[in-house]
Amino acid sequence: MNKVIHGLVAAVFGITCLFLSWMLTLVSRLQQETLPPFTRFCVGVRPLLLVLPVLALGYCFYVWFNRNDTHKSWFGFFAGTMMVLVLVMTPTMIAAWLPVLHLTKVLG
Repeated sequence: MNKVIHGLVAAVFGITCLFLSWMLTLVSRLQQETLPPFTRFCVGVRPLLLVLPVLALGYCFYVWFNRNDTHKSWFGFFAGTMMVLVLVMTPTMIAAWLPVLHLTKVLG
């Protein structure tokens, strides 16, 4: 059961990182000159969002195929991935909303 939950946590983490990457991809389709600097920075580090799930999956493989019979708790893995997710999601959401706020200020 512990190994299955590790896999589920890694899958949810990977899917969420993929959605965040897609969100920044949509923002990057706007003209680069009109994007705020923070948004341009976040779009530039977008490949990091695809590396993080690979690291989580690597840890899952370590747990799944470890010959040692020490049970790694899934709760620590869950807490770690969710902490990373919050630390990555917050700037991504801000970066996605900054062009919207800028356009409403210019047009309004």
